[in-house]
Order: sequence, then structure tokens, then C-alpha cells
Amino acid sequence: QDGVIFNKDKTELLWYPCGKPGASYKVPVNVIKLEEHSFMKVDALTSVTLPDGLKRIEDYVFYQCPNLTTLVLPSSLEFIGDTSISVLKVSSMVIPEDITELRSYFLSYCPELTSVVLPSTLTKIWWESFSNDPKLKTVTCKAANPPSINASGNVFWHTPIDSATLRVPTGTKALYQAAEGWKDFGTIEAITP
Repeated sequence: QDGVIFNKDKTELLWYPCGKPGASYKVPVNVIKLEEHSFMKVDALTSVTLPDGLKRIEDYVFYQCPNLTTLVLPSSLEFIGDTSISVLKVSSMVIPEDITELRSYFLSYCPELTSVVLPSTLTKIWWESFSNDPKLKTVTCKAANPPSINASGNVFWHTPIDSATLRVPTGTKALYQAAEGWKDFGTIEAITP
């Protein structure tokens, strides 16, 4: 459809041509999965609109879309794969509820990223999820228990969290101040309503 390849019933988007012109694209409403590498290295795109019923973003989907500034993740999402939203130009990102893990290189190498909101359902953050994000200033984590970060995971590698603010649920500040990876934030404060 318009050069974009889908499976037979159009529930899976398989491939978006790298050289396709046009700065914006709206994924059709019946798509529930974006297949691996489907939008990888598309330079022209600045905005992609995702449908409300989308459930899965597989590995490397939006990897190296260097001009992509607008990408809103729908609340229906259940899974986001490795390196699938890294090397983008987004300035902020809200991760939907029901996402339990942030996979490797999740939002890494995003030069304009300043703020991220993480869901209450989050339990684990993998390798270099937020590495090389030089402008990251605010991380809001709604999880009552600090999501696990492996000490050798380099989750915030080359990201200046010592001058950033971590916002956490009321009554959980001490837990985050003691937690691996989280304790290194310059400021930890309670989320205010």
C-alpha cells in the first residue's frame, strides 16, 4: 500500500521503504505489530503516528531515523524491542503502562531528549537503555519499587544524570536513593500532583 509492505490481513507492517519521500506517516488503524527493522534508517521521516491498537514494536523498528522528532507511543503497547526507538530526535517520551521492561539501547543516542516518563508497571531496565542522551534533564518513574538496573548495565552511560532530576512516587524516595543506577541522579524528589 503506497510502497509500504504489510502481511495479508494488514495487521503487521513489515517494511517501510528507506528512500520513501514524505516527512510524516500514519500507520493504519488495524496494525497491531511493527516488524523488525520496518522503519530502520528512514531519513525523510520527522513524524510517525501510531494507532491505538498497536501491541508490539519489535527490534530495531525506528533505529537510526535521525530526523524523527514526533513519535507518541499508544497506551495499547505491550512490548518494545531492543534498539527500536534509539538514535531519534525526539525531545520527550512517555512510556505506556503495561510495559514491564525497557530493552537494550531503548532510548539511547537521542541528542534532543530532555524528559522521559516511565510507567508504574516497569520492573527492569536493560543494557544502555538511556546511554548517550546528553540533554536528559528529567526522568519521572511511577514504579513504587525501583526497576532493577544491573550495575554493569551502563543504563545511563554518558548521560549526565548527576545534574538531572528523578521524580518518584511519594514515599519511595529512600528506596530510589539506595537503588543501583537510580542513586546516581543529582536530585531525587517526589512526584507532586
